[in-house]
Amino acid sequence: MVFPSITSLLLGKEYIGIEHFTLNNEEKITVLLIEEKKEGLVISKKDRVSYNQKIAEKWDVKLPFFLILNTNQVIQKEVLSIEVSDDKLLHKAFPNTNWEEFYFEIWRLKTKSIIAITRKTYLDEIVNQYDKQKIKVAGISLGVCALSEIFGYVNENQIFTNNQVISKQEEQQIISTNVLESSITYNVNELEVENRHLLAFSGILRLLLNTTDNSGSVVSFSDELHDNYNQKQFFVKGLKIMIGIVLGILLLNFIFFTHYYKLAQETTETVLVNKSSLEDVAKIKQRIIIKEEKVKNSVGKTDSQSSLLINEIAKGIPSSILLTELIFNPLEKKIKAEEAVVTTNKVITIRGTTLSNDDFTHWIEEIEKKGSIDKVLITHFGKNDANETEFSIKITLR
Repeated sequence: MVFPSITSLLLGKEYIGIEHFTLNNEEKITVLLIEEKKEGLVISKKDRVSYNQKIAEKWDVKLPFFLILNTNQVIQKEVLSIEVSDDKLLHKAFPNTNWEEFYFEIWRLKTKSIIAITRKTYLDEIVNQYDKQKIKVAGISLGVCALSEIFGYVNENQIFTNNQVISKQEEQQIISTNVLESSITYNVNELEVENRHLLAFSGILRLLLNTTDNSGSVVSFSDELHDNYNQKQFFVKGLKIMIGIVLGILLLNFIFFTHYYKLAQETTETVLVNKSSLEDVAKIKQRIIIKEEKVKNSVGKTDSQSSLLINEIAKGIPSSILLTELIFNPLEKKIKAEEAVVTTNKVITIRGTTLSNDDFTHWIEEIEKKGSIDKVLITHFGKNDANETEFSIKITLR
């Protein structure tokens, strides 16, 4: 039996089925842990104990739990009909019932239907008990209805649970009360399962297949719980995957950085050793000459008129304004070796802080009045982390 990969991703490889049942007027539970391995489904752990509203700590609460309620709080009836309409079957089995107060599940056989019902308050209380233990229920079934998932795989004419016997002979009564002193093992698709854990196993199988031929309000509620569990697992596991990817990228960056850093060190050592060579000295001199020409070209663009304008702007700065940066003809891109220096001509950028908005406004107006200035653009004005008013302006010359 092959399950979709998305199911394996969200549900994992281990699953727990729990059946609540009543035996000698005492509520008990059977717990079954199934693990999916290469050879198929394997029973890893099982138990049958009294229920005191708490699941033993030996069970991993992070795993998906499928819940079977088969206690004396669940009423089951047989109806001699396999009517498609749930409402008609419910009316035959439980007429004049307020279904807003009950959950129900219907298992249709060949000629009969088994209907299991329980009060919503009872089921919700069980789910809340699990929630308090941080156990997320991923599916629910009522009574013996979960046996529909394995009914065709069991060859025996009678199937025993913890407190019942289910007959395949539909002309007889299907469900009867029966308690065995010893356990019976059934072969379910080549997997040996004891009758005491058969319902729990059936629930796990429904959880993995994420489908059932049964119908009813509890099936809809079970689908909702299954979707909620998958959404939570998708978020948790998706977050872990993203963190793993980020860490992987950082690791690769570190490996590449280390590799190229070593190469850079080796190259530096080679350059230092070859400095004594006249050819290397000539190349170094040539590079120096080229860089000097670039610097001269950049400096040459700053004429005396621009210097006077900058002096005039600086002289008019109020005492409440502190400049942190003034750039004439700023670079359009970073300077790279063997590439021409590209600047934005006729532009001055100024950054700083001000203590007075009025002084700042007046200073801008005075700058705009200067004849050699085309326009003044305020590119930034606001508070920084130190609660100081920062500003940036761009001055375009004529």
